[in-house]
Amino acid sequence: MIIFGLNKYGHHRGKTCKGFTLVELLVVMSIISLLLSVLLPSLKKARQQSQTVVCTNNIKQLGLAFVLYGGDYNGYAMPATAPPSIYWWGKKLFDGIDHKAGFVWPYLKSELSASGVYQCPSQRYGSYQLQGKPSRQPDDPKWITSTYGYNGYYLCPPQSGWYNLSGPWQKIAGMSTPTQVLAFADTLIDYDLTGKKPVLKNNFSLDPPYIYNSNYGTWEKNKSPTTCFRHNERANTIFVDGHSELMTAKGAAYVSPQAKIGSIGTSNAPYYVPNYLQWPKKR
Repeated sequence: MIIFGLNKYGHHRGKTCKGFTLVELLVVMSIISLLLSVLLPSLKKARQQSQTVVCTNNIKQLGLAFVLYGGDYNGYAMPATAPPSIYWWGKKLFDGIDHKAGFVWPYLKSELSASGVYQCPSQRYGSYQLQGKPSRQPDDPKWITSTYGYNGYYLCPPQSGWYNLSGPWQKIAGMSTPTQVLAFADTLIDYDLTGKKPVLKNNFSLDPPYIYNSNYGTWEKNKSPTTCFRHNERANTIFVDGHSELMTAKGAAYVSPQAKIGSIGTSNAPYYVPNYLQWPKKR
């Protein structure tokens, strides 16, 4: 590179400055590429850990709302659903979700939004179909509900959304194993059972690995359990006693390997329905 100036006699002079050669530029680019290859996995891991921490905080708030509800309602566990179209997270209306009508609202006054308390940050809005949206309606944030599921199948069968259940409505203080029974967990459901391409939808219910058939008094394998192990193959959970854990599938196979959906263990006990063997048999 030539830089021009004037000498003491007023004549132009030239000065040559050394610039980058092509080889030097390629070396610098290689070093930058190497640094990025080293740093990006660490940055991704740090981001995942941050999302897990936020999710843990979210689910702890849901667990607190669950306990506070029981304190106000004679110790009974919170309903999962109630007519007309009321759920623990809100009420379905023709023009959107009324989050203030949900059972947790008096104890967790947070709006339903893409980055709210009801949403796991690792399951971003847009990565799943909206459970609260009518089929003919376009996707819209007004239909956001929750990516966490409530263990209504055990805690409150009369209002759980399932038919023909036979368990009693549970009282929090009356449970024999509150440290082992799940209240909430990360959930998702896959409507494609072929395993080809997941068709994902968020799900308000934490469904067990086996469901009850009241016609025969038997427990049958649930083809669509909903526990989602999206935090590096771990699910964020909160138990009835209020403590939280990151849980693995404990050897159980995923029903949706790509989306990491399945159950914690291969039995309803102790996490989902601890007393399932005592449910009535058909006579």
